[in-house]
Amino acid sequence: LRIFKDTTHYYKVAEKLNAEGISVLLVDNVAAYKASKRDVDEEEPAQILWTLEEALKWAKQNGDIAPSSEGSIVGWSRAGLGLIPLANDEDELKKLNIKSIAMFYPANGYEIQLKPKVPVLVMTGGKDKIVKVDDILKHMVAENVTIQVYDDAYHGYDVESLKKGKYYRYIPFISKKHYLLKYDEEAAQESFEELIKFLRKN
Repeated sequence: LRIFKDTTHYYKVAEKLNAEGISVLLVDNVAAYKASKRDVDEEEPAQILWTLEEALKWAKQNGDIAPSSEGSIVGWSRAGLGLIPLANDEDELKKLNIKSIAMFYPANGYEIQLKPKVPVLVMTGGKDKIVKVDDILKHMVAENVTIQVYDDAYHGYDVESLKKGKYYRYIPFISKKHYLLKYDEEAAQESFEELIKFLRKN
């Protein structure tokens, strides 16, 4: 659960959700999948889904989640690779008891057309060059989807540790393009309020 050197962002979001009366199960899908030493040839969307299934199974076995209780998923950036196909899969949603999905600037490298079977909230920045608004509008406009664009916000706009901005390359030292990630206090506050409204409604 690290954003560059920041290891606190997702915990702070969880605490804010807790303060609103919403329980949270944090899942670091990258670290968890790596630690599992799962020996299967599968792409990242399948890895994300497998990790989610295992995390929910563990939480239920541990008594942290009631077996029949429904919940929502909130994901950031690359989590979109797994959450977009999940949103389209009615059987898997029922299996996992997922009632809604919210995504911050979701990656969609496989260009999957979003046709969700549950309510979906997509929030992104108008100046995001990593997950472009045009791509979101091309692949994610659908019934049951709410898209919120914060015009002056960049990728990572809700991450407070990015106040000064941080440039990112897909491949360090090799990629020529630099992409700016930067915190936007107003967009962060508005999107959190939007998230709370969405989770309470759905």
